Amino acid sequence: MSAVGAKSTASPIERYKAAFDARWQGNDELTALRRAALDQFLSTGFPTQRDEAWKYTNLRRLETRSFTPADASALDAHQPDWLTTAGTRIVLVNGHWLPALSSQTAQPPGVTVLTLKQWFQREPAAVAAYLKEHDQLTGNALEQLNLAFFEDGVVVNLADNAVLDAPIYIVHQSTTGAAGCMSHPRVMVRAGRNSRATIIEHYLGANEAEYFTNAVTRFEIAAGGAITHYRGQREAPRAFHIGHIQTKLAKDARYSIHDIQLGASLGRTGITAVLEGSGAHAALFGLLTPMGTQHLDAHTRIDHIAPHTTSEEDYRGIAGGKGRGVFNGKIIVRPDAQKIDSRQSSRNLLLSPTAEIDTKPELEIYANDVKCSHGATTGQLDATALFYLRSRGLSESDARALLIRAFAESILSTIGLEPVRAALEKQIDERFKLANEAKA
Repeated sequence: MSAVGAKSTASPIERYKAAFDARWQGNDELTALRRAALDQFLSTGFPTQRDEAWKYTNLRRLETRSFTPADASALDAHQPDWLTTAGTRIVLVNGHWLPALSSQTAQPPGVTVLTLKQWFQREPAAVAAYLKEHDQLTGNALEQLNLAFFEDGVVVNLADNAVLDAPIYIVHQSTTGAAGCMSHPRVMVRAGRNSRATIIEHYLGANEAEYFTNAVTRFEIAAGGAITHYRGQREAPRAFHIGHIQTKLAKDARYSIHDIQLGASLGRTGITAVLEGSGAHAALFGLLTPMGTQHLDAHTRIDHIAPHTTSEEDYRGIAGGKGRGVFNGKIIVRPDAQKIDSRQSSRNLLLSPTAEIDTKPELEIYANDVKCSHGATTGQLDATALFYLRSRGLSESDARALLIRAFAESILSTIGLEPVRAALEKQIDERFKLANEAKA
């Protein structure tokens, strides 16, 4: 019997403790860190809608499930939905590294890529020290749940002046074997001074499986470093997906992310970018497409700590059926962070009268010499544009699909990596063509 369907007198929260006790024993430093994180999660529990950050997202359905840690699984071959890219590919199946389908090519000079399990097998004390410094008793309850249960992931180290011409492609594949299970993968990227790299994270799942992915990704970008991050979430239709991205930027560092949410029954991505050095720049682009009964949520936080830092943010949402989207973007300007330039935009498109998108832009400004702006709009397809396209011979479904694609294109066109952009454009076209056909 699966963990989801098993009968128990214990509450779902208490079952996490039972799962932990069955998975980890001992008194080593890493286990102690895990246990402290679990204790914090157990004392806090899942966020509720009484928490301002979760006002529009109800996790009760997730909380009532009882998931067990996923075991390692195997795939017979490269999956058709994976991107075709040059460079290094790391495949995690149900949260565990699968070497057979991962790249075995030599790594470029100055670049080290290894799995998290390899790292703590080689240097357990170093892993414990890193987690103690960066993660212990920090972050929200679900990040602590990840710290308690993580088993594998990816570690990327870029030396000073290292330049990676081809991307690092990290595949997070969930299979039918993940049904009733949870995985807590971690990705850690440490970029040295003046280094350059592109990181792709791709989350996919088997259609019939109900499972829980709770992922953490951390970037530390030293002075002059630059990271481009593409994150595609296309989990199974019944899956739960919670993602946490934490980025720290030193002087003149650059970070950009494209956060594309297409899958999962309930999905949420939380992004925090902390600009700690002058000249740092963060760019956040996102696209949410809740259809049917999906609930997709994006929460962002850009923290300008140092003066002379800049940020830009553009999120778009397209909701149809009874789908619900959420965008909450907060920009913070600290008291000594003068000469800030920060822009935020949220535009949303509703395709049906039962669809909903909640948008909440926020500014907290404690300095007086800044340029900050934000704006939010929500509307329907332009009836005049739709009539014009119909008058030019297009069917209603084709005209609607063309207008939807044009709305999404402002985000898709900013994707510089052609294989990523082409794959997403195809998925968007298929998604809304099918939706229009169903509507007709």
